[in-house]
Amino acid sequence: MTLIKNVFKIFAITALFSSANVFAADFLVDTTIDDANNDAVGGWKYEIDKMDVQWASDGLITVDIYTNFVDYNNEYSTGYGNGNIVLGDLLIGTGGASSPFDYAFVLSDADRERTQYYSQDHWNNTGTFTEIGSTVSAKEYHNNSSQVQDGQVVAGNTIGTGQQSAWSVDRQNTGPNRDNYDLISFSFNVNGIDAFQNASQLAFSWAMSCANDVVDGVVSVNRPTSVPEPTTLLLMLIALGFMAKSRKTKANDFSA
Repeated sequence: MTLIKNVFKIFAITALFSSANVFAADFLVDTTIDDANNDAVGGWKYEIDKMDVQWASDGLITVDIYTNFVDYNNEYSTGYGNGNIVLGDLLIGTGGASSPFDYAFVLSDADRERTQYYSQDHWNNTGTFTEIGSTVSAKEYHNNSSQVQDGQVVAGNTIGTGQQSAWSVDRQNTGPNRDNYDLISFSFNVNGIDAFQNASQLAFSWAMSCANDVVDGVVSVNRPTSVPEPTTLLLMLIALGFMAKSRKTKANDFSA
């Protein structure tokens, strides 16, 4: 009997130190970055409402941006360099607020240069999620035009080929009162990318190329917590029960 008790004691100690890592939640990130209302330079056509960010446990990141600008992509011109105002890249920083943007979702030229959405049958809806070496400001993109905002980054200079990823548009702002924002949605997978796996915070930024409005912010990453598997937990409970019974028996023997 003493041997059996000792075996269960060993099981209990082992179980206490052997647990499996599992995700305590379905998402590492699930949050909203709000933008101030009525802050767009040039009026409501450039207005951005918010950015929703989700990072699922399977590695898929989805970023949804609500803005009026979809219908006005490539409609207005600054008259300089890359004259027409177009959709910008989604910029991401894996070091949070303390580091520069090092990744981006870069739209294809075919999509970026299409005229306003309502005159098109479709967009290509393809882009590249890639590492970037530097960012491009609105001034740089539009060759120092005086009609764009200074100091705001809107695109990235890519490194390597990256991965082909999907983006889409859901036109919701079609009513007579235009009281809904259109939705631009970016999706890409970061499994196997060390910069993301080691990140405790992520910074995001998006704007149209003139940067008349910008939505940006920093989100925290909720890492997995270590919890016992069900079988390990059951073993612990059984072993601890035997240990408690053993102590009670010893106490009774001593009192006798």
